[in-house]
Amino acid sequence: MTQMSLGLPLMGAAAGTLLSLALPSKRGHIVCGMAWAGLSALHAWQYRKKLAQDIKKNGRFLVMTNFPQSKLDFFIRAVEIASYIPGRARLYARPLVGNEALAAQVKKELSRAAGMKSVRTNTTTGSILIEYDPETLRKDPDLARMEEYIRTHVKKR
Repeated sequence: MTQMSLGLPLMGAAAGTLLSLALPSKRGHIVCGMAWAGLSALHAWQYRKKLAQDIKKNGRFLVMTNFPQSKLDFFIRAVEIASYIPGRARLYARPLVGNEALAAQVKKELSRAAGMKSVRTNTTTGSILIEYDPETLRKDPDLARMEEYIRTHVKKR
């Protein structure tokens, strides 16, 4: 059996589900939502072999999809990366502005990582300056992945 592309039906069901929220009767919303769920399940079933191959090839699903895998990973992806050179990174986080308690928590958590020399926060600007020993940090695969993320996502000037 040839595989039918489900892109357009999925988009239609998703749009119908969202648009049906404005209707006085919720029956249309339920029907569209069920269609969306059914098409999504069918789509997943169609690509189950490809998904299994990708998982086997890449080891873990989270690595394959590039989801955050730790609190530190999630944190790094939630801040603006202003500058990076090996051993030094400057980050900006808006929630840090005027929040001394959060600044203390960020400093405490980041200072725990292997290879950290200093972590300085500034609640006036929301700045976080991290200085670390690259060789020590890179011995931990999770921290090495964080450094790579920072290196590849630094804001271009």
